Amino acid sequence: MKNILIEGLGWVGAVLLLAGFALTSYGFLEGVSFEFQLLNLLGSGLLAIYTYVKKAYPNTVLNIIWIGISLVAIYRTLF
Repeated sequence: MKNILIEGLGWVGAVLLLAGFALTSYGFLEGVSFEFQLLNLLGSGLLAIYTYVKKAYPNTVLNIIWIGISLVAIYRTLF
């Protein structure tokens, strides 16, 4: 059961990141918008959990950095 949950988190994270990329690429979102950054934050957060559990540490570090970038961008968007 735990494995199914982790796999689900990974898939949802990937879909969120791809959705943000697609919506921005096709002009539905702006790259500096709160919505785009929120999709990045949530997607990379879920993928960070997934990659950590799978012991894919380079990808975990990548996603943690992605989280940091998203948090800074969200802060700048709101303030």
